[in-house]
Amino acid sequence: FYPAGFAAKASPEELIRYREVEVMHGRFAQLAILGFLLPEKYAAEGAFGDDFLAPTGTALEVFNTDPLWVGLTLGVISCLETIRLLQTEPGTRTDAKILEVGLYPEQSPEKLAEYSLKELQNGRLAMLAFAGAVVQEL
Repeated sequence: FYPAGFAAKASPEELIRYREVEVMHGRFAQLAILGFLLPEKYAAEGAFGDDFLAPTGTALEVFNTDPLWVGLTLGVISCLETIRLLQTEPGTRTDAKILEVGLYPEQSPEKLAEYSLKELQNGRLAMLAFAGAVVQEL
């Protein structure tokens, strides 16, 4: 099921780029949804005080209360991403050097393809979850 139809119009090189971008957006979305859920969980428990999130109790209120920290955070992320893009070649940008670290117990091509599919599916789910969390906060 692919309603947008981008793949039908894309060249093989563009499809590889689309997959790289989708995987990276999925990784960021997985981190972003953790950034939404964990502070709200701890704020609800009172672990960090009453005004941990903001007087409104929403995570997006940080853009109004601490714009300097948001800007610094986005600046650091932008610098790190620029360095990553400069140090890699197109087609290899989703390689996070996980094989070299030894996080996969079994490194057969079939198992790696299964891990890649799971990462892609979890990333898609995280992107939807993040979009839902933002809509809920608004």
